[in-house]
This record gives sequence, structure tokens and C-alpha cells, in this order.
Amino acid sequence: MALARAVVLLVIGVVGAGCVSTVDGTARRAGRSGGTVLSLEEILPDEDEVRAAMGNDLPPHSPPEVGGIDMLPNGIRDNDRAAPIECVGAVTTAARIVYEKGPVRAAAIQDYWNYDVGVVVSSATAAAIKLASSADAQRLFASFVQQWQHCAGTTVIMRLHDSSDTELYSEVTNPRVDGSILSATILSWDNHHTPQYPLERAVGVQGDVIADVKLAVRPRSQPGTRAIDLVEVMLRKVSSAN
Repeated sequence: MALARAVVLLVIGVVGAGCVSTVDGTARRAGRSGGTVLSLEEILPDEDEVRAAMGNDLPPHSPPEVGGIDMLPNGIRDNDRAAPIECVGAVTTAARIVYEKGPVRAAAIQDYWNYDVGVVVSSATAAAIKLASSADAQRLFASFVQQWQHCAGTTVIMRLHDSSDTELYSEVTNPRVDGSILSATILSWDNHHTPQYPLERAVGVQGDVIADVKLAVRPRSQPGTRAIDLVEVMLRKVSSAN
């Protein structure tokens, strides 16, 4: 059962990713004074921070992917892949179709996996997205709030177009805003009788950076505030550099 669910989650990542490449170098942002420089990789949570927020070990799967908007996951572009397409941002992390609405200057994305039996949180993705300005980041965040609230109760259908005609279902529930953080619970299943499991989603904004987190909780486990906690960790790092 754990292996089957791991395969489903991996497929979700592939559908969201499309063609993604890692760009050499380090994406960096400057503090207001111009003297403090913080890399986007440093904004991403480290293994200890993830463990504290998740409640179980969840090590990085590979080095973070770093670059500009061209490296954001781009596998979903229209209703043929996911419908309704306007709700994709609530159920996927750092999709290019969602972030290309704002002037993205740099991005860093990290995956964390642990499919051992008994863990509550089996996977997570965290992204730090730098916009051209704080005002641009605030505008994009406000559009996310509007989109997620509009999509409450909606089930997004993702079609893999594979030999098994796999469809992945993600229902957006309980979108809410608490200051600079937007969160929701996503109920996920598929057409191959995989047990339903919750995803925790959260995005937050601080300065010119948006923090974007998604994590998967095993079936029959209760969603909580883990994604929110991880976003708060990232936003504190941004704030400390200003």
C-alpha cells in the first residue's frame, strides 16, 4: 500500500513538473539596505526545520532546483491536463502557469520524501519565489487568495493520458487566510482505488518573496498546521534579512 501511494505521489510530481532543468548558480536577493544578501536556497527549510514542522524525518530528496521562471514546473497548461485549470494553483506547488502572472525574478524548489511505513507525512515540496518587488508579491498573493476561495469545494481532475487512463482527483477544502499566509486542505484520490489522503497547502508572502508549500499526509491521518508552520519558518528567514 505504501509503495502504491508513493507511485501515485511521484506521478503527481511528474504531471506538475513537465520539463524542469536546474540552473547553475545561486539565486540571491538583497535586503532593503542593500547590505544583507540571502540566497533563495537559504530560505528553503533545512532537514531539521522540516522534521520539527512535520513531526517525522523527511530528508531532502535531491539538491534544490534553482533558476528563473523557466525552471518552474510546466506540465499543466490547459484543461486537457487539469480541469478546471483556474484551480490548479490551489492543488499544486509553484506551477509556472500560476506564477507567470507576476514578474518572477528567481525561484528555488526542494522536495522531501520518506515512504517508510508508519510516517505521518510522506512527502513535501517547498518553493521560494522572488518577485520583482514587494508590491508585485503582494498583488500575486492577493490573486491566490481570490482563486483559492473561488475554488473551495471544487474537485480538480488531472489526466495523465497514460495506458491506464489514470485520473487524479484533488478537492479544495477550507481555504483560509491568516495575515500573510493562505492555507487549505486538499483531499486527494484517483480512479484506481487508491485510499483518499489529505494534502496540506500553504503559501505566504514577506517582502518580495512568496513561500509555497505542499505536503502529503498518509490516509486516515488528520491534516494539521504543518504546511503553515513550514511557511512561517521560511517567511521568518526573509524577514530577518530585511
